[in-house]
This record gives sequence, C-alpha cells and structure tokens, in this order.
Amino acid sequence: MRKRKIAGFLVVFVLGISVRESLGHDWPQWRGPERDAISPEKGLLAQWPDKGPPLVWKARALGRGYSSVAVAGGRIFTMGDRRESGSEGRLQQFVVALAESDGKELWSARVGEPYGDGGPRCTPTVAGSLVYARGPHGDLVCLEAAGGAEKWRKNLARDFEGRMMSGWAYSESPLVDGDKVVCTPGGA
Repeated sequence: MRKRKIAGFLVVFVLGISVRESLGHDWPQWRGPERDAISPEKGLLAQWPDKGPPLVWKARALGRGYSSVAVAGGRIFTMGDRRESGSEGRLQQFVVALAESDGKELWSARVGEPYGDGGPRCTPTVAGSLVYARGPHGDLVCLEAAGGAEKWRKNLARDFEGRMMSGWAYSESPLVDGDKVVCTPGGA
C-alpha cells in the first residue's frame, strides 16, 4: 500500500511539474501562491491526450511523508523521512530541494527526528531567497533556498512553551506575511 502511495505521489508530482514547466508560474507554498489551491494559469487543456502528458522526469528516494511540494525560482522543495548519509544512517527528517529542469537533487537539510512511521506533514514555504519548514516535533527551520544553509532554528515546544494537542503532531505549513513567519505553537 505504501509503495502505491509513493508511486502515485511521484506520478502526480511529475505530471504537475511537466504542466508547470510549460507555463512558468511558481507555487511557493502549501496550496499555491494565494493558499487557495487555485492556479492562475491560463490556456490549460480541457482534456488530456489519451495516453496522458509525456513523462519529463522522475525523482526517487525523497523520503516518506505527507509533505506536498513548493516550486519557486527553478527549484522544487519538499520534505521526507530518509536515512542520514545513505542507507546506513539513522532515519531523519529532511527538506529536499530538486532542480525543476531535471529533478536532480540539489541539496537536503536536516529538520529533526521522524514522527512515528508517518513522516513530515508540512509543505515548505518559499519567500524570496528563504525556505521555511516545520517538523512534527515543533522544529521550525529557515534555510537558504539556493544551497540549504540553515539561517536559524526554533523549537515551538521548547522555545515558546508550545504544546501540540492533536494526534497529527505539528503539521501546519508556515505562512510568511511580510517579515513575519506565522505558525501555531499550541498550548493552554
């Protein structure tokens, strides 16, 4: 079942990217430019060809999880639980950046520990030259979009006395509003 979910994600992911590449608009956060799941694209096909659009490329080994993708500045950002330093390392949670043109991994940056067997639930948010992502244990990171260098890190539970009260753990995607990063730490 998990293999089918991952394979389905990759097919949808690649189809979405192939359509997006031909049109050129960024999708920098969860649910798109306005967070309303409405694409501003014009001239989309009313009906797909019988065999569907051509496959442009595939990306593998991104890690497991529920993270969607953000697309900005020629890069694709997502999150996944995968092994640190190859297959011998321990399972960790990462933000992963891919080249939009060919799907090659550009960089990955560790966010924190995995949460059970579910993986990350946050979609990274891109604002200008920075990427913001949050792990299920409340780790909030700010990374450079170009190379993945960490600019800063906060833990919502430790630094803000937050407390997540749902079974999904910290799962919301950060919202950037001007010079503020908005997210819910939880608590009494």
